[in-house]
Amino acid sequence: MKHLLIFLFGILFSFLAHSEPLFCGPKPYQLKALADVSRNTCMETLKSKECQDLFAKMRANGEKPEDKALKCHDQSSLSRAAESTWGYTSGCAVGGWNFVKDSFVAIGTAIGEGAAKIALDMEAEAAANKACEADPKGKENLFKLYNSTVPKLLQVQMPEASVLKRANCATVKRIIKMQGMDKGNATLRLVMMKGDKNLSVDEREYVQWSQKQVTPSNIDLVGMAKAKLKEMGVQIECYNAQQAAAIVCEAVAEVATLAGGPAGAALKAAKAKNIMKLAGVSADAGKASAATRTVASAAELEKAAKLSNIERVAAAEKSLGRSLTEAEKKALIAAHEVGKGTGRGYGTYSKTDLSDKANILKNAGFKTEERDLLMRQGLAGSLSDTKAARDFANKARLEADKLRVSGNISESTTSYRKASDSYEVFMNDAKAAKSSRDYWVGAKMNASAERYDKAAEYFIKTEQATSRTDVKAQNIFDALSREKDELRVIAARNPASKSAQKNYQDHKKLIEAVVNSKNLQLGDAWKRELLKP
Repeated sequence: MKHLLIFLFGILFSFLAHSEPLFCGPKPYQLKALADVSRNTCMETLKSKECQDLFAKMRANGEKPEDKALKCHDQSSLSRAAESTWGYTSGCAVGGWNFVKDSFVAIGTAIGEGAAKIALDMEAEAAANKACEADPKGKENLFKLYNSTVPKLLQVQMPEASVLKRANCATVKRIIKMQGMDKGNATLRLVMMKGDKNLSVDEREYVQWSQKQVTPSNIDLVGMAKAKLKEMGVQIECYNAQQAAAIVCEAVAEVATLAGGPAGAALKAAKAKNIMKLAGVSADAGKASAATRTVASAAELEKAAKLSNIERVAAAEKSLGRSLTEAEKKALIAAHEVGKGTGRGYGTYSKTDLSDKANILKNAGFKTEERDLLMRQGLAGSLSDTKAARDFANKARLEADKLRVSGNISESTTSYRKASDSYEVFMNDAKAAKSSRDYWVGAKMNASAERYDKAAEYFIKTEQATSRTDVKAQNIFDALSREKDELRVIAARNPASKSAQKNYQDHKKLIEAVVNSKNLQLGDAWKRELLKP
């Protein structure tokens, strides 16, 4: 679908370069040629599997797809090529979308003081374009003005005078905006790949400039809305111009109210359901609820993990819509480094890791919603590493063993918990093969960490290769009984040894957890035998 818009933009620009401007009295054959191209691509979209599946779902919900579907005889597809944030926000507020007018009146300073302010701004925009057309240097000045406000890497080249002459001022503004966005995306990718230490002078200028671009007016409301619609599974390209605008407007109305805060704010559940209603499909619980959260994708998390400190701060400021204090910058980096060297990361952080991160951010002054956003977007975290996690777990376990032998039970338990936290990264890695020995190590480690239910789960899995339930139960009973007898003897012979007593107590707790587990069928006689002192 994205390629359709790119293709139409290309057609628009080729016409600007070789013919009279489309928006200022085009010749009939020029409009017909563009309309033909638009109609053909429109038909391809309409017949696509995505759209046909959508229409089938709409019929199942008692809707008439023809009332909302893309119409290839009107300007539906062509109008998408010229869409903009301003077009949607102003159109929603003062256009025919009565069901969202009330929402826009409450938007406030995020995009202007309600519908009345938007109407005045539209008049001002029209007056500005009229003045631009009357000025012989008006279009040229638009390029100069834009280039004077952005760093060198984002500046756009002015077309030849003959091309510029055939475009009106409104079209020039759209060209500048689109080329600026292209350059911005390319520069951002380049900077992120090179890292802070390898940046050129121009690239550093861009980084410094980007850190300042965090005001609500710079937030792409339509982009935010469309991103949420995509998460919900709404195929916006399949709808006609009016219905598509209605759906996007409803999403824009929600994200615009949050533009002064976190830029990635999620749609509220009620709004998500309303959008699904407008789309003519019953709310898919999974996709609708996904849109009510702001959680980065795996690819986004990977990018966030690789950011330099400067880039991390800049990304956080962009996301929160405000500048960070020096204390907040330091706290963000400190929170990012919690768990460093343990192999734990996104999705595998321990409760302690997450608590430590949240407290660091809280103490620096971040609000609750800001802390939540930074952590969900991965800006205060890192990637997990199975090998590093397993190595750390082994080292922490050996350190815990030494502490326990010395009689320092409290610190040894803490160290066993750290080891268990990192060992979980390995155990939860679907690509990593696990042996019975691996599960046994996990069971012993968690028992020593006083996490007896988890220890029981892993102990039972030491017999995962045994298919017969009676044989599995016999083997587990024998293993637990044998170790209980050994530890009881050691504890009896060393009554003053804190280590010996603790090991025996931990094993008894493990036995209790295994006996009570629903994942193992043990006979009553075996249970009674295991639970004996």
